[in-house]
Amino acid sequence: MDVISSHQTYAVIIAVEHYQFNISQVQYAENDARAFYSWLTEDLGVPAENVKIWINQDATATALRQELLYEIRNLQEDNRFIFYYAGHGFYSDGCNKLTTWDTHPTNLSGTTVALKDILFDPLQNSACNKSLIFIDACASHIQEQFPSRDLLSEMSNNEFVEFVRSSSYQAMFFSCSPGEKSYPSNMLKHGIWTYHLLKALKGEVREALVREQYITDNSLQNYLRQVVPEFIRSRTTLRAIQTPWAQISSSNTFAVCEIGIDEQSIDLPLMGIDLVYEDMIFRQIEEKNVRNLPGFIRSSHREPEYHSGNANNFINRLMSTPISEEINTIYERCKDILRLRRRDITKSVQVGGGSLDCNLFRFTIDSCQNPDNPKQVMITRTLILIMDANELPEDFERVFPIRPDEIVIPINGEIDFDLMVEKFENAEDEIGGNLVEDDTRGYIEFEAPDGVKFIILTETNELVIKPRGTKTIMEMLSSAKTSLVALAQANQLELE
Repeated sequence: MDVISSHQTYAVIIAVEHYQFNISQVQYAENDARAFYSWLTEDLGVPAENVKIWINQDATATALRQELLYEIRNLQEDNRFIFYYAGHGFYSDGCNKLTTWDTHPTNLSGTTVALKDILFDPLQNSACNKSLIFIDACASHIQEQFPSRDLLSEMSNNEFVEFVRSSSYQAMFFSCSPGEKSYPSNMLKHGIWTYHLLKALKGEVREALVREQYITDNSLQNYLRQVVPEFIRSRTTLRAIQTPWAQISSSNTFAVCEIGIDEQSIDLPLMGIDLVYEDMIFRQIEEKNVRNLPGFIRSSHREPEYHSGNANNFINRLMSTPISEEINTIYERCKDILRLRRRDITKSVQVGGGSLDCNLFRFTIDSCQNPDNPKQVMITRTLILIMDANELPEDFERVFPIRPDEIVIPINGEIDFDLMVEKFENAEDEIGGNLVEDDTRGYIEFEAPDGVKFIILTETNELVIKPRGTKTIMEMLSSAKTSLVALAQANQLELE
């Protein structure tokens, strides 16, 4: 699961502490839900309008069957969906069920909602394939209230396994294992599991952190499985076992959230090489056949057959008009979209190149004969941000007719080619992916399981990161960071 932009995250929070009819109270469920809401909106930065919170009388069966379905149907492929529930849950009539505010004790089967109907099937049928599900519920408390109802049993693992196996990017975290109870704490004024879950998600415990910056699927579950039983043993009088468990499906380890770093930064180590992050740029390289360029007259012009200075000059002359038009388009969009004035912008156009500068960025475009194909022109567009990426204005990418599609980071010092290949081979064994290397060109390419490509070029001493698909600047950075976390963990496992 990628570390998705906060604005692309949507959530539904449900808590039933008090029931309309004679069903036992779920102590501190409301506190848990409100604390989870605060983490989403204040710590994670999810816009309040992206979060629905239904507590007690708002958490009706109708809300879960209709409004939750509506929220899931509206999800897009680049969204992440987070679901949190605190209340009673159990297994009945062949499926896992959640209680609602209007669940009736004499008709539990008919007045509860099936997870498959309200959550699993809708998510599988939606465009969204990135979801985090947190459930603080157990059957044991409600079983004690209705001991004669033998149709009730602990929630079944099978349904959860089937759900996460249906996608490469799903994770479900549960407060206890089947057959156990989920306990509240009068001292904490929260459910014990949710309290520690939120401490981890807020970055307040180093044991849950990877590289001091990230909460991953594995680090979160490992921490919860240790801390919750330990808290019950040492800080309560309970003689009970509560073991959190999780069902996770993804092509590689993913980051649940990031702690304590700016969203635009991807300042992470990679295989021990020294990356100069402060000189990072965004780039796009385009290759075109010379005969398809404006101004190329097929009746009188000939395609270059060889590399030469004259051929390069000819190509640059043909590129002068397209480059001028692109620079002028960016100039006009700076005024229209970014609301800049003429005095705020400096533009320049020369034969074979051009540039535009303002207080937000510097953009350059250059052309030359393609070193790998004399019949082609290679057009290089470079974007250097002057301000932080997470402070860029809305619709910033619309300024550019052609977006950058790769991140370029200079490498400081010499690169040991053989050692780098060995490290990526280890990563390939550990997390999957695909490695291509060519020592004659000094070229190493590793495609991570999520499709992000890492290319090391020893001739130019640079790392090129190419996220999959067309993305905004922030989406490129988030995608790159997620893969870097997985690679950093693979490298750490090798060191251990």
